[in-house]
Amino acid sequence: MRRWMPVVLSFLLVFASLMPVDAAERRFRFDQNNVPGWAMMTSAERAEHHQRLLSFKSLDDCKAYMEGQRKIMEERVKERNRTLPAPRFDVCEQLKVQGILE
Repeated sequence: MRRWMPVVLSFLLVFASLMPVDAAERRFRFDQNNVPGWAMMTSAERAEHHQRLLSFKSLDDCKAYMEGQRKIMEERVKERNRTLPAPRFDVCEQLKVQGILE
């Protein structure tokens, strides 16, 4: 029985990942992999950024905030002779898809 346990657990994990999830249950992860300028922000700024994004009700408000945030991060990386990676996707559109924004 013990030999089959890893196989059974793997199957259950794969099966669970294929199950549909309600939009309200999905969560957007804010981390160094999807927030350009993450390394240029303090932990307090990251937390504030996260809360601000989740507080918006409209797509336009979110996009305006993200444009301003991008400019701030571009200034910081320029001061440190670094480059700011392009966003991998539009976070505001993703939040809309998840039902967080209207």
